[in-house]
Amino acid sequence: MTYIARPMPPMDPSIDVSNNHYWTYHNLPVLLACKKPVTASVDEDLFIAVHQVCELSFHQMIIDLGRTLDLARAGIDAGSGTIGDLSEAAYFLKRVIQFWRTVNATMPILSGMRGFAEFRTALGPTSGFQSWQFRRIEIMSGITDRYWQGGTADAAGKVHVAESEFERHYGNEVRSWIAAHRQHSLRHYAEQLVAVARQQGAADPAAWLDAHPEAGPLTRLMAAYDRAQLAFHRAHLQLAEVQLTRVGVEVGTGGTSYKDYLAKYEALLAPLFPMLAGSTGEVAADA
Repeated sequence: MTYIARPMPPMDPSIDVSNNHYWTYHNLPVLLACKKPVTASVDEDLFIAVHQVCELSFHQMIIDLGRTLDLARAGIDAGSGTIGDLSEAAYFLKRVIQFWRTVNATMPILSGMRGFAEFRTALGPTSGFQSWQFRRIEIMSGITDRYWQGGTADAAGKVHVAESEFERHYGNEVRSWIAAHRQHSLRHYAEQLVAVARQQGAADPAAWLDAHPEAGPLTRLMAAYDRAQLAFHRAHLQLAEVQLTRVGVEVGTGGTSYKDYLAKYEALLAPLFPMLAGSTGEVAADA
Protein backbone atom coordinates (compact mmCIF):
# COMPACT_ATOMS: atom_id res chain seq x y z
CA MET A 1 0.00 0.00 0.00
CA THR A 2 1.32 3.45 -0.95
CA TYR A 3 0.48 5.97 1.75
CA ILE A 4 -0.04 9.55 0.60
CA ALA A 5 -0.05 12.25 3.28
CA ARG A 6 -2.35 15.20 2.70
CA PRO A 7 -3.07 18.26 4.90
CA MET A 8 -5.95 17.67 7.33
CA PRO A 9 -8.13 20.26 9.05
CA PRO A 10 -8.34 20.46 12.87
CA MET A 11 -10.90 18.08 14.35
CA ASP A 12 -12.33 21.10 16.18
CA PRO A 13 -13.05 23.76 13.51
CA SER A 14 -13.21 26.46 16.17
CA ILE A 15 -9.48 26.12 16.94
CA ASP A 16 -7.38 29.12 15.92
CA VAL A 17 -4.12 27.47 14.84
CA SER A 18 -2.36 30.85 14.72
CA ASN A 19 -2.30 30.69 18.54
CA ASN A 20 -0.76 27.21 18.56
CA HIS A 21 2.67 27.82 20.04
CA TYR A 22 5.05 25.04 21.11
CA TRP A 23 4.21 25.35 24.80
CA THR A 24 0.45 25.42 24.22
CA TYR A 25 0.35 22.68 21.57
CA HIS A 26 2.26 20.27 23.81
CA ASN A 27 0.45 21.55 26.91
CA LEU A 28 3.78 21.94 28.69
CA PRO A 29 2.56 23.83 31.79
CA VAL A 30 0.17 20.97 32.64
CA LEU A 31 2.65 18.25 31.66
CA LEU A 32 5.49 19.65 33.77
CA ALA A 33 3.19 20.28 36.73
CA CYS A 34 2.52 16.53 36.90
CA LYS A 35 5.88 15.86 38.55
CA LYS A 36 5.28 16.40 42.27
CA PRO A 37 7.90 14.91 44.64
CA VAL A 38 6.71 14.37 48.21
CA THR A 39 10.15 14.67 49.84
CA ALA A 40 13.17 16.97 49.43
CA SER A 41 15.32 14.15 48.03
CA VAL A 42 17.29 15.27 44.99
CA ASP A 43 16.70 11.81 43.48
CA GLU A 44 12.92 11.65 43.80
CA ASP A 45 12.28 13.98 40.88
CA LEU A 46 14.39 11.65 38.71
CA PHE A 47 12.42 8.64 39.95
CA ILE A 48 9.15 10.31 38.95
CA ALA A 49 10.47 11.55 35.61
CA VAL A 50 11.68 8.11 34.53
CA HIS A 51 8.34 6.48 35.37
CA GLN A 52 6.40 9.25 33.65
CA VAL A 53 8.52 8.84 30.49
CA CYS A 54 7.64 5.14 30.59
CA GLU A 55 3.93 5.80 31.14
CA LEU A 56 3.79 8.34 28.29
CA SER A 57 5.48 5.73 26.11
CA PHE A 58 3.02 3.06 27.23
CA HIS A 59 0.14 5.38 26.31
CA GLN A 60 1.33 5.74 22.71
CA MET A 61 2.14 2.03 22.54
CA ILE A 62 -1.47 1.20 23.46
CA ILE A 63 -2.74 3.48 20.70
CA ASP A 64 -0.41 2.03 18.06
CA LEU A 65 -0.95 -1.56 19.21
CA GLY A 66 -4.67 -1.01 18.73
CA ARG A 67 -4.03 0.17 15.18
CA THR A 68 -1.73 -2.79 14.56
CA LEU A 69 -4.33 -5.28 15.73
CA ASP A 70 -7.15 -3.77 13.68
CA LEU A 71 -5.00 -3.78 10.53
CA ALA A 72 -3.83 -7.34 11.17
CA ARG A 73 -7.45 -8.46 11.52
CA ALA A 74 -8.25 -6.83 8.18
CA GLY A 75 -5.25 -8.40 6.43
CA ILE A 76 -5.41 -12.00 7.66
CA ASP A 77 -8.18 -14.39 6.65
CA ALA A 78 -7.42 -17.75 8.21
CA GLY A 79 -10.82 -19.02 7.06
CA SER A 80 -9.91 -18.75 3.39
CA GLY A 81 -6.18 -19.21 3.96
CA THR A 82 -5.18 -15.83 2.54
CA ILE A 83 -2.94 -12.98 3.63
CA GLY A 84 -3.62 -9.47 2.37
CA ASP A 85 -1.86 -6.15 2.83
CA LEU A 86 -0.09 -6.05 6.21
CA SER A 87 2.26 -3.13 5.50
CA GLU A 88 0.30 -0.70 7.66
CA ALA A 89 0.13 -3.18 10.53
CA ALA A 90 3.92 -3.50 10.30
CA TYR A 91 4.29 0.28 10.21
CA PHE A 92 2.51 0.74 13.53
CA LEU A 93 4.09 -2.29 15.21
CA LYS A 94 7.51 -0.92 14.32
CA ARG A 95 6.60 2.28 16.18
CA VAL A 96 5.60 0.25 19.23
CA ILE A 97 9.01 -1.45 19.21
CA GLN A 98 10.68 1.94 19.06
CA PHE A 99 8.86 2.89 22.24
CA TRP A 100 9.89 -0.41 23.86
CA ARG A 101 13.43 0.69 23.14
CA THR A 102 12.70 4.05 24.72
CA VAL A 103 11.51 2.52 28.00
CA ASN A 104 14.27 -0.08 27.93
CA ALA A 105 16.83 2.73 27.65
CA THR A 106 15.08 4.93 30.22
CA MET A 107 14.43 2.54 33.12
CA PRO A 108 18.13 1.67 33.71
CA ILE A 109 18.83 5.35 34.45
CA LEU A 110 17.50 4.60 37.93
CA SER A 111 20.25 2.03 38.56
CA GLY A 112 22.68 4.86 39.29
CA MET A 113 20.29 6.65 41.67
CA ARG A 114 21.81 6.97 45.17
CA GLY A 115 18.93 8.24 47.29
CA PHE A 116 16.12 5.67 47.02
CA ALA A 117 16.17 5.18 50.80
CA GLU A 118 15.45 8.90 51.24
CA PHE A 119 11.97 8.74 49.75
CA ARG A 120 11.07 5.04 49.57
CA THR A 121 8.93 5.04 52.73
CA ALA A 122 7.11 8.17 51.50
CA LEU A 123 5.91 6.24 48.43
CA GLY A 124 3.48 4.22 50.55
CA PRO A 125 2.11 1.28 48.54
CA THR A 126 2.96 2.95 45.21
CA SER A 127 4.40 0.23 42.98
CA GLY A 128 5.10 -0.56 39.34
CA PHE A 129 2.73 -3.47 40.01
CA GLN A 130 -0.06 -0.89 39.69
CA SER A 131 0.75 0.27 36.15
CA TRP A 132 -2.57 -0.46 34.48
CA GLN A 133 -1.18 0.71 31.12
CA PHE A 134 1.54 -1.93 31.27
CA ARG A 135 -1.08 -4.58 32.08
CA ARG A 136 -3.12 -3.45 29.11
CA ILE A 137 -0.11 -3.78 26.81
CA GLU A 138 0.51 -7.30 28.08
CA ILE A 139 -3.11 -8.22 27.41
CA MET A 140 -3.01 -6.71 23.91
CA SER A 141 0.15 -8.74 23.35
CA GLY A 142 -1.79 -11.92 24.07
CA ILE A 143 -1.49 -12.59 27.80
CA THR A 144 -4.88 -13.71 29.06
CA ASP A 145 -3.64 -15.29 32.30
CA ARG A 146 -3.49 -12.71 35.10
CA TYR A 147 -0.15 -14.10 36.28
CA TRP A 148 0.30 -11.10 38.56
CA GLN A 149 -2.80 -11.96 40.61
CA GLY A 150 -1.83 -12.88 44.16
CA GLY A 151 1.72 -11.75 43.47
CA THR A 152 1.82 -9.69 46.65
CA ALA A 153 0.25 -12.29 48.96
CA ASP A 154 1.95 -12.85 52.31
CA ALA A 155 2.43 -16.20 54.06
CA ALA A 156 -1.20 -16.11 55.20
CA GLY A 157 -2.42 -15.49 51.64
CA LYS A 158 -3.43 -11.85 52.22
CA VAL A 159 -2.53 -9.57 49.33
CA HIS A 160 -0.77 -6.26 49.85
CA VAL A 161 -2.81 -3.05 49.66
CA ALA A 162 -0.99 -2.19 46.41
CA GLU A 163 -2.67 -5.18 44.79
CA SER A 164 -6.04 -4.91 46.47
CA GLU A 165 -6.31 -1.23 45.47
CA PHE A 166 -5.24 -2.02 41.93
CA GLU A 167 -7.96 -4.66 41.75
CA ARG A 168 -10.53 -2.26 43.22
CA HIS A 169 -9.69 0.52 40.75
CA TYR A 170 -8.88 -1.45 37.59
CA GLY A 171 -10.04 -5.04 38.08
CA ASN A 172 -13.16 -4.67 35.96
CA GLU A 173 -11.26 -2.92 33.20
CA VAL A 174 -8.59 -5.63 33.19
CA ARG A 175 -11.27 -8.30 32.82
CA SER A 176 -12.91 -6.36 29.98
CA TRP A 177 -9.55 -6.02 28.18
CA ILE A 178 -8.94 -9.76 28.49
CA ALA A 179 -12.38 -10.48 27.00
CA ALA A 180 -11.86 -7.98 24.17
CA HIS A 181 -8.41 -9.27 23.24
CA ARG A 182 -8.84 -12.99 23.65
CA GLN A 183 -9.08 -13.22 19.85
CA HIS A 184 -7.68 -9.80 19.01
CA SER A 185 -4.06 -9.76 20.18
CA LEU A 186 -0.60 -10.04 18.66
CA ARG A 187 -0.42 -13.67 19.77
CA HIS A 188 -3.81 -14.43 18.19
CA TYR A 189 -2.75 -12.99 14.84
CA ALA A 190 0.57 -14.84 15.00
CA GLU A 191 -1.48 -18.03 15.43
CA GLN A 192 -3.72 -17.00 12.53
CA LEU A 193 -0.71 -16.47 10.28
CA VAL A 194 0.63 -19.90 11.18
CA ALA A 195 -2.81 -21.37 10.41
CA VAL A 196 -2.71 -19.79 6.94
CA ALA A 197 0.80 -21.15 6.35
CA ARG A 198 -0.37 -24.65 7.26
CA GLN A 199 -3.38 -24.35 4.95
CA GLN A 200 -0.94 -23.49 2.19
CA GLY A 201 0.89 -26.75 2.91
CA ALA A 202 3.96 -25.24 4.57
CA ALA A 203 6.09 -27.88 6.28
CA ASP A 204 7.80 -25.11 8.26
CA PRO A 205 5.17 -22.39 8.87
CA ALA A 206 7.65 -19.94 10.45
CA ALA A 207 10.00 -20.16 7.46
CA TRP A 208 7.08 -19.91 5.00
CA LEU A 209 5.82 -16.78 6.74
CA ASP A 210 9.31 -15.29 6.93
CA ALA A 211 9.57 -15.55 3.13
CA HIS A 212 6.08 -14.18 2.49
CA PRO A 213 6.17 -10.56 1.17
CA GLU A 214 3.36 -9.38 3.47
CA ALA A 215 3.66 -11.70 6.46
CA GLY A 216 7.45 -11.71 6.66
CA PRO A 217 7.96 -8.09 7.77
CA LEU A 218 5.19 -8.41 10.36
CA THR A 219 6.35 -11.74 11.84
CA ARG A 220 9.92 -10.45 12.11
CA LEU A 221 8.61 -7.41 13.93
CA MET A 222 6.61 -9.69 16.24
CA ALA A 223 9.83 -11.52 17.09
CA ALA A 224 11.54 -8.21 17.81
CA TYR A 225 8.57 -7.11 19.93
CA ASP A 226 8.77 -10.35 21.93
CA ARG A 227 12.41 -9.74 22.71
CA ALA A 228 11.87 -6.10 23.61
CA GLN A 229 9.06 -6.92 26.04
CA LEU A 230 11.16 -9.63 27.69
CA ALA A 231 14.08 -7.18 27.91
CA PHE A 232 11.84 -4.79 29.86
CA HIS A 233 10.96 -7.49 32.39
CA ARG A 234 14.62 -8.38 32.81
CA ALA A 235 15.63 -4.72 33.18
CA HIS A 236 12.93 -4.20 35.83
CA LEU A 237 14.22 -7.17 37.81
CA GLN A 238 17.80 -5.98 37.54
CA LEU A 239 16.84 -2.47 38.66
CA ALA A 240 14.91 -3.83 41.65
CA GLU A 241 17.88 -5.96 42.65
CA VAL A 242 20.23 -2.96 42.55
CA GLN A 243 18.02 -0.51 44.43
CA LEU A 244 16.51 -2.86 47.02
CA THR A 245 19.96 -4.25 47.81
CA ARG A 246 21.05 -0.67 48.54
CA VAL A 247 18.06 -0.22 50.81
CA GLY A 248 18.74 -3.60 52.41
CA VAL A 249 15.31 -5.20 51.93
CA GLU A 250 13.91 -8.22 50.09
CA VAL A 251 10.38 -6.88 49.54
CA GLY A 252 9.28 -4.27 47.01
CA THR A 253 7.00 -1.31 47.78
CA GLY A 254 4.09 -3.35 46.46
CA GLY A 255 4.75 -6.04 49.05
CA THR A 256 6.14 -8.54 46.57
CA SER A 257 9.04 -10.86 47.01
CA TYR A 258 10.31 -9.07 43.96
CA LYS A 259 12.80 -11.70 42.75
CA ASP A 260 10.06 -14.33 42.51
CA TYR A 261 7.37 -12.01 41.19
CA LEU A 262 9.44 -10.20 38.55
CA ALA A 263 10.82 -13.51 37.24
CA LYS A 264 7.32 -14.98 36.76
CA TYR A 265 6.76 -13.53 33.30
CA GLU A 266 9.86 -15.14 31.81
CA ALA A 267 9.33 -18.40 33.68
CA LEU A 268 5.65 -18.81 32.77
CA LEU A 269 4.86 -16.82 29.65
CA ALA A 270 7.89 -16.10 27.49
CA PRO A 271 8.19 -16.36 24.57
CA LEU A 272 4.91 -14.83 23.50
CA PHE A 273 5.12 -16.22 19.98
CA PRO A 274 6.69 -19.70 20.14
CA MET A 275 4.87 -20.53 16.91
CA LEU A 276 7.20 -18.08 15.15
CA ALA A 277 10.37 -19.74 16.46
CA GLY A 278 13.17 -18.96 14.05
CA SER A 279 12.03 -15.42 13.18
CA THR A 280 15.03 -13.19 13.79
CA GLY A 281 13.45 -9.78 14.12
CA GLU A 282 16.35 -8.42 12.04
CA VAL A 283 14.02 -6.26 9.96
CA ALA A 284 13.40 -4.19 13.09
CA ALA A 285 17.08 -3.44 13.64
CA ASP A 286 16.62 0.11 12.32
CA ALA A 287 13.30 0.64 14.11
